[in-house]
Amino acid sequence: MTDIFILKNSAPVSEEQAVLLPRWRRRRLERLRYAAAREASLGAGLLWRYAMESHGIHPEEPVRFLQAGKPVFAQREDVHFSLSHSGPYAMCAVSDRHVGVDVQQIKPVHLSVARRFHFRERDWLAEQPPAEQIGAFFRIWTRKEAWVKAVSHDQLLSLDQEDVIHGVSGWQFGEYDLDGEYLAAVCARWEEKLPVPKILSPQELLAELKGPCPELG
Repeated sequence: MTDIFILKNSAPVSEEQAVLLPRWRRRRLERLRYAAAREASLGAGLLWRYAMESHGIHPEEPVRFLQAGKPVFAQREDVHFSLSHSGPYAMCAVSDRHVGVDVQQIKPVHLSVARRFHFRERDWLAEQPPAEQIGAFFRIWTRKEAWVKAVSHDQLLSLDQEDVIHGVSGWQFGEYDLDGEYLAAVCARWEEKLPVPKILSPQELLAELKGPCPELG
């Protein structure tokens, strides 16, 4: 089963809330120099903790990083997660199957970047009306990033390896329009139906997190 959580960080959380993060997210936060990046990372880390605790998973469960930088649990294979953030949004999925998520701001982009895509994706993009091509590009991009996160283990993957628009055998995609300015996607192993994401405000999130992460006993 897959659950999806989205945080709209419209009222930014204070860096004082960093004490609520698990150690691996605090270390990541400490390496960031710019305030906007720290704010986004903090919100994403708090959402991650909420998602784990909602599944009965201790937030200090050891995490390791794969070759491409993807975090996974170091000592258990029964729980998978993925985390992404962009602007005021953070997204997290937790599942008993491999899963990946991505959030992107829809903004002007040079469509020559699409040459990295699968040839069928490039053909589909070229068929879209000119006024819709930027949105179509980000439909491919968010799905592609989510697929890479879901599929990659200890190997690096090429963006032209699969056609995520027309379907990938054994996988399913969910797509979410966030206020018309951001687009989010999830890629998960096939199940009956992906759930509707649970959308949280910072206030709702903080109300559920009860103090600093407890020690893993």
